[in-house]
Amino acid sequence: MNSTLILSISAAAALGAVSSAHGALIHATITADNHYAVYGVSGGSIFKVGGNEIGHSGSPGTYNWSRPETWSFITENTLYIAAWSDDAVAQGLLAQLTADGLPLHSGDARWEVFTTGVDLDTGAPHPSAGTITGFVNTANTGGLWASPFIGGNNGIAPWGTVPGITSDARWMWANVAGDANPLIGGSAAGEMLIFRVAVPTPGAAAMAGVALMMGLRMRRR
Repeated sequence: MNSTLILSISAAAALGAVSSAHGALIHATITADNHYAVYGVSGGSIFKVGGNEIGHSGSPGTYNWSRPETWSFITENTLYIAAWSDDAVAQGLLAQLTADGLPLHSGDARWEVFTTGVDLDTGAPHPSAGTITGFVNTANTGGLWASPFIGGNNGIAPWGTVPGITSDARWMWANVAGDANPLIGGSAAGEMLIFRVAVPTPGAAAMAGVALMMGLRMRRR
């Protein structure tokens, strides 16, 4: 079989993936000091995927941030993570995340954050999808999304290396006026925080592959 035919078949397969896709496939490994919950979008509505422990201890792990959780799900357009702390010692969010295979780890410049001003603490239940939807609507209407504070990579003090998360991921939180490093010390960041990142539109990765393969086909003629 010649290379042109092989490329044509591959391109057709990729186009099939485009037509059947309903959202981006997310693989996420996440931790937070101290608490988080992750949400996707389906049919235009936000749904809750899951979150970490609501108490101080990990299961497994010594602390609630010591061992991350891994989630796989499909979302349309956007992924959201709510995060909050116990207002002591340190706080931050760390995530290894891919959307249709494309990396969107915490610290990527595409992340945004909204400070809700609602003080959640250890022991608080994960916010419902309806609660997050209300805050998202407020942030969207008011243009209140902002760039987060981006700290050091996985491995920095006081956490050390969190297993299962790439060293390319960086700790992040909300910026605090007058605070050079809002990851350290009790938080005054207006948490609970809601982080968001746009994910590829359905089939974007496949379309990129089609473009590449068609380019190769043209060069081989």
